[in-house]
Amino acid sequence: MPIDRTFRETWRIVKDHKGHPVWHSPTNETTEIHGHIVGVDFSLCYGCEKCILACPTHVFEQMQDESGRKVVDPVREDDCILCLVCEIVCPIEAIIIEREGGSDDTLDSLLEGKRG
Repeated sequence: MPIDRTFRETWRIVKDHKGHPVWHSPTNETTEIHGHIVGVDFSLCYGCEKCILACPTHVFEQMQDESGRKVVDPVREDDCILCLVCEIVCPIEAIIIEREGGSDDTLDSLLEGKRG
């Protein structure tokens, strides 16, 4: 199951981590999403680092979550240029970028090119 695209409207911020919010699900207190502009669902992420390698502005860092699992944290999300490449390369859809006008069209065009 991919990241909850509605987390910014339906989840609550419980703390701050390295300058970005940490969100908890209303139904599962152990599920965390880190970031606001760049959201990473720590319950899905397994630290493959594809987003780290693909990000042109170095938004992500690998870290260990509270249970010791490798995850990727959007510690420099303010540097995000909304290119959406991290969303595209994430094999489990654990990342979502806050959309601006036209970004869904951009993503659709990139995905069509990838399939074709």
